[in-house]
Amino acid sequence: MDNDSNNIFQAALYKILNEVTKINHQIITREIKSFLEIKKRYITLKNSIDKSIPSSLHVIIESKNIQCIRELQVKIEKSFAISLQFFKTYCWGEFSELNSKVFPELYSMMIDRHGDILRSYDDFGGTLAAMDFHGYTQFSKDIKYNKTPLLEFGNILPQKIKQICNKCKSIVYEMEGDTVIIIGPENPIYILNAVLCIIELCRQRQFKPGSDPKKFHNINIKNPMIKPFEINAAITTGGRAFINKNGHVIGSLISEASRILKIINTKKPDKSGIILSEKVYRKLNKYKEAESDCHISIFDFKASDPFLVDVKGTRLNIREVYLEQKIYIDDTKEYAKKLSEEIKKKSPSKWHNILSYYINLVLATTNYIKCYVQIGTETYNQDKIRKLLEAKFYDWISYPGPSTINDILRITSLLYNTSPEVRDVTAVYHEFIQENYNFIAKRLDEFYQSSLKKESNSSPSSKRIIENYEHEINNLRKRFPAKRIMETILSNEKINKQMKDVPYMGKK
Repeated sequence: MDNDSNNIFQAALYKILNEVTKINHQIITREIKSFLEIKKRYITLKNSIDKSIPSSLHVIIESKNIQCIRELQVKIEKSFAISLQFFKTYCWGEFSELNSKVFPELYSMMIDRHGDILRSYDDFGGTLAAMDFHGYTQFSKDIKYNKTPLLEFGNILPQKIKQICNKCKSIVYEMEGDTVIIIGPENPIYILNAVLCIIELCRQRQFKPGSDPKKFHNINIKNPMIKPFEINAAITTGGRAFINKNGHVIGSLISEASRILKIINTKKPDKSGIILSEKVYRKLNKYKEAESDCHISIFDFKASDPFLVDVKGTRLNIREVYLEQKIYIDDTKEYAKKLSEEIKKKSPSKWHNILSYYINLVLATTNYIKCYVQIGTETYNQDKIRKLLEAKFYDWISYPGPSTINDILRITSLLYNTSPEVRDVTAVYHEFIQENYNFIAKRLDEFYQSSLKKESNSSPSSKRIIENYEHEINNLRKRFPAKRIMETILSNEKINKQMKDVPYMGKK
């Protein structure tokens, strides 16, 4: 009887082992595509074992009396848990760490009633942060014989970032090289707490003097093993998203974050900064009263007015969070707001006002900078360049010809490439201004050239003085005010379609 019992027990164990092996193999080969399939297979296996094993069956193993049905059920339960975790690790990617205890909000949002991950979202409810380290390439080059900083950056720092994110109920979706991507709940306060803590950690400097970040996340932000890093962040939400069979997020969520990150990296190539999508900002106001035990809050910082930017064909409505209080930001805020409002207008007369506001934006910034700009053979300091730009602004108001436009574009471009403050304030508009007003100057020049030719053909006196090109051009400009001609040219629908209607970055 004992031999019969042992044979029945061994046969059941073999059956379980064989079926579990098949299930795990089918997970690897992608034949099993959901939690539900795994559950069904294990339920079928359990029912089969329950029917084939009498409840009274016992065996003696190593002097222990084993109740067979109970032992086999425990074996199935353990194998089931292993197969589920195996499936999550293999098919969910970083989302395999989702659980209801550490990430309750994300878990309820991303896991269905069967315990499987939701793959498709028409409008993703969570929040995503893309972060980018500054100076990573140079840091890698500087590493020679001492590998400790590289180990700290590549191994220890990611663990600290993960610990911070877990504390903020957000999951580290990707951490590769100098890039970090975090996914958090619908309430953006969680992910923004994580972002602010990570910036403190990387800069090794708290935002609030006297505060102790360690009390919140239990990490000492001072780290003598590695140099401080500046880091930028782009925060977005919504849009269609799909999680593929490898656990990778596909859709507008990631692409929008990367485009916003390009903007803040352009504005602040050497400083930390944050830009939010307008959707995130609205959600912030929605959850403004939500309690948080974090030592720092996004509401401790001012935000810009919303502005539109086109990045690689994607139109973004975004706001910048000012992590540092700078006088030039306060002094330029009104001009930036008026410039943004003027850009949205449809009238061709807006193009005269746009450049006026842009010049004032640059002038307001130059009150607080120190720089040296080379124009021809002469070097201009900030005071001289400001006076020169003020003179060009007067020319633009009173006599807006092509040469004035070209001079303004050249001066502002030099300042953009020389001054971090000017870059910060004007980065969103720089390419937009340069391309559009180069186009306008060219069209004005073409008009004057055409008019000059007509004048020389019809007027003997004009013919005699045609060699004095500048003199004749000036006469024509007085007869045909550039502002009026510009409006006439830009009233043409075909020409107007060639203009960029919002600021943009990168090729469209």
